[in-house]
Amino acid sequence: MSLRKIHAGLIISGCLLLNSCSNSTDPSAPKTNLKEAAKAKMDDANSKKTDELKNEYPKIPDERILDNGPGTALYGELKKRYKDEAVALKQGVEATGAKLYFVILTVESGKGMLNANKYGLPAVKSILEQTGIEYTDLMPIVAAQNQKEITQIPKDGHWSKKGAIFLADHLAPIIKKYYNTTSTVTYKDSERPETFGDLPPDDDEIMDGSKDMPYHVHANSQGVRMDHNVLFPKKKKRIVLMGDSAFFSPFLNDEYTMAAVLQKMFPDADIMNTAIIGYTIDDYLTLWNEKVKYAEPDMVIVQTNGADITDLYFSQRNVVSRTHKPYYPSKNEEKFYKDTYGR
Repeated sequence: MSLRKIHAGLIISGCLLLNSCSNSTDPSAPKTNLKEAAKAKMDDANSKKTDELKNEYPKIPDERILDNGPGTALYGELKKRYKDEAVALKQGVEATGAKLYFVILTVESGKGMLNANKYGLPAVKSILEQTGIEYTDLMPIVAAQNQKEITQIPKDGHWSKKGAIFLADHLAPIIKKYYNTTSTVTYKDSERPETFGDLPPDDDEIMDGSKDMPYHVHANSQGVRMDHNVLFPKKKKRIVLMGDSAFFSPFLNDEYTMAAVLQKMFPDADIMNTAIIGYTIDDYLTLWNEKVKYAEPDMVIVQTNGADITDLYFSQRNVVSRTHKPYYPSKNEEKFYKDTYGR
């Protein structure tokens, strides 16, 4: 989660992205602006409640959730929460005629794998099988590679240029398999949000993640890390990538990311990389509902891993959720928090 905090400016700059900077409460303003103003007011109220909860419950337990293994009532609750959100995402995507495909992937491997993935990866696979969501587990393939070649170890564990090509080579067959899938839903221009991703529109900056590893991030005017806008009516196949840092590709300039490599492989398609560092199943679902579906994608590839389960603990959601919605603890979460932190 540290990388997401370092790059928090990507999420919160640009007037929180979901709201227009030109919102107005002037009665003569267009109705759309009045609606945005009302939403902004609601978002402000939610943010206030969320801040209160963050002050009351400042700790994020992360790995401690699994100190007693994966058989606890709390972990069972978090797994159910993941399952419910995965099902909701499946229903939402499939309702448009698009193909939903999950890819199990994390930059952790071997002895460096934390409990969130040690226990979470088998749990995620079980949930996807139960819910009928098609997926590919790339972890055995990743683990078999020379990590010094496909990642930027020892400086950082994220993909190197070779790693981005490696990953694109394994995603390409998935795209080819469902390349003839076509979304059956279209939207009016008036229905679409201004952005389809959570980067600030026309963002153009050099970042380094506090690691002295500068890299270029550019977003189109629709808030997506790509070098062109998507057009309507749609004339190209449209594939959306949703994920965390494993898809976002920090520490690589735009032209070297996995998404850019895929774009060269599929020049007749729009490869839309909506991944953001630290995003989880919570964020994929809300991003789909609020923005991505309006891009009319034909295929949605979601990157997931075991940490997506523990990330659903309430105090973590209050810190990093893209919606700034307040999350109150369940009985199991409250008990765990008190038992762990003595309050």
